[in-house]
Amino acid sequence: MALGETVDDTYGLLYIAVVVSAALYGSKKKQAGIVQFWIWIRKYHAKDSLALKTLVIAVVICDTCQEALLSHAVYRYLVSSIEQPTILPTVVETLMVELFFSCAIATLVQQFYCWRIYRIGKSVILAGAVSLVSWTSCVVLMIYSAKAVQLKEFSQVIDLEKLSIAANSLSAGTDVVISLTLITLLQTSKTGFKRSTDLINRLMIFTFNTGLPTSISALLATICIAAFPSTFLYIFFFLLLGRFYTNSLLVTLNSREYIKSASQNSGSRDQYSLEASGRRFAQQQPQATRDPDHITIRIDTDTMQDFHAAASDVKKDR
Repeated sequence: MALGETVDDTYGLLYIAVVVSAALYGSKKKQAGIVQFWIWIRKYHAKDSLALKTLVIAVVICDTCQEALLSHAVYRYLVSSIEQPTILPTVVETLMVELFFSCAIATLVQQFYCWRIYRIGKSVILAGAVSLVSWTSCVVLMIYSAKAVQLKEFSQVIDLEKLSIAANSLSAGTDVVISLTLITLLQTSKTGFKRSTDLINRLMIFTFNTGLPTSISALLATICIAAFPSTFLYIFFFLLLGRFYTNSLLVTLNSREYIKSASQNSGSRDQYSLEASGRRFAQQQPQATRDPDHITIRIDTDTMQDFHAAASDVKKDR
């Protein structure tokens, strides 16, 4: 793969990728990355299960490592190359090592959503099928990463074009399947009650929005490596995938209170569990005993009394 005719469509795009990636990693204004992690620590760390805590911490560690490796690679290309111009056409090892962390982030987050599919649909086959696609994508990306880390020059990357297209296509396909599956399961969970329907609609929109950035980014990376192989445009979109996955996970976890707020009300109420298959109702459990991951829909049934009729009865008794 020959480098592009200008620095703008190669190392310029790599620099922009680092800037955007850093913003997604720790922008306070956008409440991204580390800020979302801090919100999770304050609100949910003490409530969440050990497995969920391990997942979040593992994803954030991988995200931090990837950002550090990417920053090191860009520093080598744009700073060290001033005194050593021979660095530019070579492959800095950290640029390829970060692929392993990107793969780990994508797989962990996708498996989390597969777990949600199981909790909502109670179907081992459905969740297992989606999980299998995710693991297939992981294996392909790991093979690509193992071969890419051995490269010495960018001109050799073209040899891995088909493998890269396969990895990104599988990743995009997995994200689309996960989003469509969750939306379908939520759609079939509607009870016909306005309150529960509104809450499920909110969940569906939220699911779509959190899965959209990763799907589009992986798809654009696939298109760009096929259409513009002599530029770093595909690298730009691929490097953002890790940040999108991390933010998707953290935003999903931190939005539980917001989603549940739609179902909070006083008075007598019935509870519909999204974790149950079919349309199952149960009486509301005390707040202290509920699982923080458990998202429920409650349908209020207020009892109205005719006080005028009661007053008339009292007068008759007199």
